[in-house]
Amino acid sequence: MTDMRSDRDLYAGELRDLLREALQLSIQGEYSIHASDPYFFTKKGYAMETEIEKLPLSPLSLPEVLLTWAKLDTGREKRKEDILVLDLETTGLGRGGIIAFMIGLGYFENEQFIVEQLFLPDPDAEVNSFDRIMELIKSKSLLITFNGKTFDVPVLESRLLYHQIWLNLREMEHLDLLHIARRLWKNKLPSCALETIEFYVLGHIRDKELDIEGGDIPQTYFQFLMNGDPELIKRIFIHNHHDILHTQALFTLICNSIDYPPVRGMDIRIDYHALAMLYKSQGRSDTAKRILIDLLSQGIVSADIARDLGLIYKQEKDLDSAIDCFTIGADLACPVSMLHLCMLLESHKKAYQEAVTIAQKLRQFLLSRSIVNTKKVAEVEKRIERLEKKRTSARKQVRNPADTH
Repeated sequence: MTDMRSDRDLYAGELRDLLREALQLSIQGEYSIHASDPYFFTKKGYAMETEIEKLPLSPLSLPEVLLTWAKLDTGREKRKEDILVLDLETTGLGRGGIIAFMIGLGYFENEQFIVEQLFLPDPDAEVNSFDRIMELIKSKSLLITFNGKTFDVPVLESRLLYHQIWLNLREMEHLDLLHIARRLWKNKLPSCALETIEFYVLGHIRDKELDIEGGDIPQTYFQFLMNGDPELIKRIFIHNHHDILHTQALFTLICNSIDYPPVRGMDIRIDYHALAMLYKSQGRSDTAKRILIDLLSQGIVSADIARDLGLIYKQEKDLDSAIDCFTIGADLACPVSMLHLCMLLESHKKAYQEAVTIAQKLRQFLLSRSIVNTKKVAEVEKRIERLEKKRTSARKQVRNPADTH
């Protein structure tokens, strides 16, 4: 019995060594120094830009408008060496009962951007992989993720706690690019998924022959655990590598583009109307106004731009400029512009006939919607009735000026 067990152990050890060698030859990485259950890792350095599209990877600075939006400390200097990019590949999409079998990491070292990937050739290697994660996290101060607040960080926290390791990730400053991406591009893109942003904003197209769909990743890892074929997981390495690389490229683009006026000129990839609203949300209406004026001066006209510039002018009591903007917005069928134009024509210009015309246009617009807001329609009809009374009264005063004394 002892000899049979020894033979099985010897065979298992030889098979394990063969599988490790095959993985190392296929993926070109190294094993950690742990005596038992080592994790597998790869590293690749970039000279501050991606290889194909030459996308910059090192931000010129971290703009205050971004730090303020993310509720980060604006009084503390942040260097590129403080950054740690994180992306996990897991055995499922939930938070409980899953493991992160691949941990993608990005950081700056010796004037290069390094993409490092930790992979578990066996789930038992998970606890050893945390040695490297903790080493990096303790040396960095700004975590960059894409949807990390909802997914990556909670998963990592749960796995650390499972192994009775305490690492307070919530103390680390964290910038989740998904949320700022939604703020900047939600009105321009079909979705704000990372691959969608890669295509429309960064100009990168993933090779479907080399990459892998996210939904196929868990099952592919399970297949690897059953047969040890490293070719199965090559595509997962590529997928995760792209996630890390383009998360950093997106972060760099945002940092280099949202200071205003832009140092390198306006970038057609940026939705400057959305950027103006970001500044306005922080009480910086002066910068928001400047952006919107610049857009109109370049012939970039939309109902949203005209409406929001008009609202800023109105808030500043520059009512003539507000009327000019709301007139553009009304011509572009913007209901908010129509309403405010109607109000200013009535109160500021006393142009009741013009106000009636705009109010009737607004009423028709509201009635043409697929779902009619009867309350708003009633309010506009009441406004029309009041304006018509004022118009009639004004006409009578013009005909009989003596009646005014």
